[in-house]
Amino acid sequence: MKAFCTIAALFLLSLSAWAQTGVGVSPPRQMLTAEPGATVKGMVVVDHPGSDAPMKVKVSLSDVIVQPDGNLMYLAPGSIPQSAAKWLTIPEVSFPLMPKESHELRYSLAIPQSAKPGTYWAVIFFESGPLQEASEKGIGVKMRVRVGHVVYVNVGEVTQKGNIEGIRYQPAAAKTHPQLRVKFNNTGNGLMRLSGFVELKDSNGKTVAKGTIHNAASLPGYNYEISADLEKAPPSGDYVALIKLDYGGNQVIVGEGKVRIP
Repeated sequence: MKAFCTIAALFLLSLSAWAQTGVGVSPPRQMLTAEPGATVKGMVVVDHPGSDAPMKVKVSLSDVIVQPDGNLMYLAPGSIPQSAAKWLTIPEVSFPLMPKESHELRYSLAIPQSAKPGTYWAVIFFESGPLQEASEKGIGVKMRVRVGHVVYVNVGEVTQKGNIEGIRYQPAAAKTHPQLRVKFNNTGNGLMRLSGFVELKDSNGKTVAKGTIHNAASLPGYNYEISADLEKAPPSGDYVALIKLDYGGNQVIVGEGKVRIP
């Protein structure tokens, strides 16, 4: 599959999502429930947080998956079996937005009668730019920002289950804390939102570091890493990692693994 696009900002977990020079969307995601053959509706509010100039907002659709390292990949609509993009109807392809103004966009999803049980999803992108393109010395200058609203729909009976398959340490980078990265395989047919923690214990059983996982999305049928940030790097050595994940079900998923800190 060919990557379709990347965006300047897509916030899956925050309560709101907006860029300084772009629009904001609220909520950043929507979970709907439907049976095969039904039509369900959703709504997202798009706002202009700035105060300087009006914007033109273009609307488009995309599929999204998570790669094994946890990074997102955006694909053409209808690229994956779990795509909801082909079911989405959006009444507007673009609209103007004045400073401090908000706009309600209502959409609908028509679920095929043949749809199998499980979670399906798609991203509605809002690309903001000036109503009139600026220019400098005869050369067009374009400033555009895209923000996404993720639409999930649970169709029929959804099962949530998965396995912890490994853990590794990732040193701090320029803009990130050191991390413990948990490899999780979603073996069910439904979206799971994982919260929990990872503890590193030394040979004496003493906890030397603890990382927290906050509301991480695990897509059905995908196996990828979920990060737990650490405040600082633990001392070099070999440790045992204890992992506990809560997905809101009847049981907590636990695991254990060895981690070496260089």
